[in-house]
Formats: sequence, C-alpha cells, structure tokens
Amino acid sequence: MTPAPNHRLVVARTAARLTQEGLAELANAQVERDTGQPGAMDADYVSKLERGVHRWPGKHYRRALLTVLGASTDFDLGFYSTRGKAATVVDDPSEVAQGSDDVKRQAFLRALAATVAGMAVGDPVAEAVGRAAGGDTPSRVGATEVQQIDHAISLFGEWQDLYGGGVCKDAIAGQVNWATGLLNASVTEKVKLDLYRSVGFLVDVAGWGAFDAGYHETARQYFKLALFCAEQANDWGLRANVLSDMSRQAIYLGRPDDGLSLIELAQVRQDRQTPTVRAMLSTVRARTLAKVERGEECYGAVLTAEDQFGDQNPSEDPPWITYFNAADLAGDAGHALLDVALTGKHIDDARHHLRRSVDSYSATQARARAFSLAKLAILELNVGDAGQGIAYGEQALEAEAPLKSRRAQDDLTDVRKALGKHGNLAGAAELRSRLTRALKST
Repeated sequence: MTPAPNHRLVVARTAARLTQEGLAELANAQVERDTGQPGAMDADYVSKLERGVHRWPGKHYRRALLTVLGASTDFDLGFYSTRGKAATVVDDPSEVAQGSDDVKRQAFLRALAATVAGMAVGDPVAEAVGRAAGGDTPSRVGATEVQQIDHAISLFGEWQDLYGGGVCKDAIAGQVNWATGLLNASVTEKVKLDLYRSVGFLVDVAGWGAFDAGYHETARQYFKLALFCAEQANDWGLRANVLSDMSRQAIYLGRPDDGLSLIELAQVRQDRQTPTVRAMLSTVRARTLAKVERGEECYGAVLTAEDQFGDQNPSEDPPWITYFNAADLAGDAGHALLDVALTGKHIDDARHHLRRSVDSYSATQARARAFSLAKLAILELNVGDAGQGIAYGEQALEAEAPLKSRRAQDDLTDVRKALGKHGNLAGAAELRSRLTRALKST
C-alpha cells in the first residue's frame, strides 16, 4: 500500500524556504550541537519522510527537525509512531496511522465527526460526516452512484458560475451529505478510487461555493474532507486542485504566506500534472507572490503559466480542470498582476489580461466575467483612465449585483472606494451612490 505523504513536513519546510538538502544540513548541525556527534541525514532521507515512507525518525533527529523548523510538537511535523499494528487516530483527522483501508476510513470519519461536533446544528460538513460515520448508507456502491456524483458536480459547478456560491449552498450540502455517506459502502477497488475521486471533487466544489459566499469555516472543513478523499483516490491532480483552492482562500483572508506555502505544496511533483494543471497552479502562485510584494516573481509566474498552457493537450486533462480555459488563464493572470499594477508596474500587462478575459468568458462564466470587470474598474480608477474606470464600474455593478457572492460584494466595495478619488469626475458620484445602495441591499 502506498504510504500517505507527510504534508505537514512539506509545508513546514517550504514555509522555511529550505530545500530537502538544506533542511538535512541544518538538522545535522543541530544534532551535533545537541549530542556532540555529527548527524547523518541527507536529502533522500528527508524525501522519504515527506513521502511518508518513514513517519518516526530517531529522537535526536525529531528534536533537531522541530528546532530547525520552529515546530512545537511531533504532531506539528506529521510524525507519529507506527509500531502498533492497530490503527489509531491522531489529533488531526487528516493524519491516520497505518492499518487496513476500512479501519483508516472509519477512523477518519469518526475523527472528523468529532472535530466538527461543536459546530452549529445543521452544518453541512458535520451532517455529511455524521451520516458517513453512522452507517446510513447502501450496502454496495457501483459505477451508477459515481456517475450520479459526477452529474451533481457538473450541475452545481455551472450553477455557481452563473449565480455565485451562495445561491445553491443548501442544495449542494444535501448532495455532499448523500455522497459522503457512500464512502461506507462495499465497493470494488476500481470503484473505490473513482468514488473517492468523485466525492472529493464534489466536496471541493462545495468548499469553493462556501468560500465564495463568505462561509469560511465551512469551506475549510469541506476542503479538509476533499483533500482526504484525494489522498484516498491517490489522485495527485485533485489534491493539487484542493490545495490551490485552499491557497486562494488564504490569500483572500489576508494570509498570503500561508497561501504561498499551500500552492508550493500543490506544485510538488508537477511531472505528474498535465500542462493545463501546471498553468493553473502557476497563476495561483503568481497571485500569492503579488500579495507578498514579490512583483517581478509574480510576473515571471504569469509568463510561466502562459508557456505551460501553450503545451496543453485537452485530451490528457482530468475532468476537474476542464473549466480552466484561455479566459480563466487571462483572468487569473490579470487578477495577480492587478496588485503589481497598483504599485505602478506592469499596468499595461494587467489591463491586457483583464480585458482579454472579459472578451473571452462564455455566457456560463458570468461570475468570472463580473470579477474581471470589477478588477478593470479598480485598475483604471487607481492608475489608469478614470473615465474608463467609471464605465467598467457600471458594467461590474450590473454584472455583480445579482450574484450571491461575498467576493462580488468585496469587489464592489473596492470600486466604490476607488471612486472616492474622483468626486468631481462626471458620473463618479452617481455610480458611487448606486454602489452604496446595491451593497446595502445585499
């Protein structure tokens, strides 16, 4: 059985900006300071720790790694003893010790149910996991149920793209409740992988909708469950997608350093990803780099994404990345470059990408088009043609006001703020008043 990767150690190392070799060297030096004897750790051993091949290094090495990475406990770095044969649940429900697949699944579900037990009654994730842990499931699941989940993914994804994450929050929670319950059923090995992959994708869509609507704790719980499902399906692509969504949420919540660590974790083993997936991940990385004020690196990541997208072969892409087309590439690149442009650099590049995305989004991508219109308004009102910014602001208001999206409200708030600089410009005061009324009504 393939061991589960130790994501905690990877995140801690990347957050410390260390290579595997660099971490080994610092840990060896710490061992020598602690014991008087030089350490013998190398990059290959660190790689095995990160891949989960080893979960319990010797005590001197554990202590050294904790010191070097600034961690407080073994758990913080994903370390636990595997000496016992029975599976045990550790403090984090995403970290499960060795045991049979069924034991690990049941342990995870019980642990996750306990984690969310204190959340409000009716929380969709608590209900979903409670159902799965409680055994209220069919005795056997096959390809038909997986196809039903895939249909729900398509339906809810399109619904959110048109109207925002808040509009179908309750409906998708019920679907997650049903789909997660299937994880307890008896399945063949092939169906098991497909089931976890589809459930993980559905839960990620639910998490993205909750994030978009502003329900951030619910989104985090969804993403945690989706990440577990991706690991059970051994699907590196889905895992990367969930981590990229978590990175986007971290950026939104003002934690760009966490976002950068998450997207770097998502980019581990990019040789396993298609060019389209790599391009999407590069645009998210660009957005994190812009937020930590590394503007030229952001611009470089945008160029990398465009090169990667140019190598795409859609027939090789997994189903979950089919949404990412040329319009999304331009939109994400434009969003990343907006933060750089507001510092006075790469203004024309940001404008070009955002305009191209607005012109390229399909009718079913109403939410994404609305976001790009708002970003264009913010760009022009701050560092460009203010008159053009007012025109874009009017279009953004028309496009975003109907959306059940917290992010759309934030965009309109930023447009209104930028308008404050142009009180004497024709149309500015009227648009600001309209934005105020629209925001009050949401």
